[in-house]
Amino acid sequence: LDKKNDLMSCAQTGSGKTCAFLVPVISRLDDGAREGSATGAASPAVVVMAPTRELAIQIHHEARRLAFDDAAGPAAPPRAVVVYGGADAKAQLRELAKGCDILVATPGRLTDFVDRGVVSLSNTKHLILDEADRLLDMGFEPQTRKLVLERDMPPKHARQTLIFSATFPASIH
Repeated sequence: LDKKNDLMSCAQTGSGKTCAFLVPVISRLDDGAREGSATGAASPAVVVMAPTRELAIQIHHEARRLAFDDAAGPAAPPRAVVVYGGADAKAQLRELAKGCDILVATPGRLTDFVDRGVVSLSNTKHLILDEADRLLDMGFEPQTRKLVLERDMPPKHARQTLIFSATFPASIH
């Protein structure tokens, strides 16, 4: 909660990891403080990366439930959007155009949208890598590294990085 420390956490499947990272970051977001970038791109304060679209959809569902994302107007609660490959990009672009505080994404689609100028990472205050070991095992390390180091994401001292998994190898523990 202090936003000063990065975190790496390993816990069993079904133990509440998703809530463990969503509740604190949602509680830190200001109601109605949705920021856009100078280019008009979506500029979320929270970026959650997941290795599969199924997990991204599940995290998005929980984020919407926890943020009560069904209101409208200037004092609307934080808005969560999900983007992933293998689905209609136009529908995802329409959702991003409505504003985005919490972006849940797979690395491939996020890279595509950042490179096209649709998403800016310049406002990222919290970077969350869920099932981080699977992100690496599935070959997403180069994309993740580019997003974090070579795009407009704030440097590590200006954001909090939270890494979660149920399956970190014993050597990482």
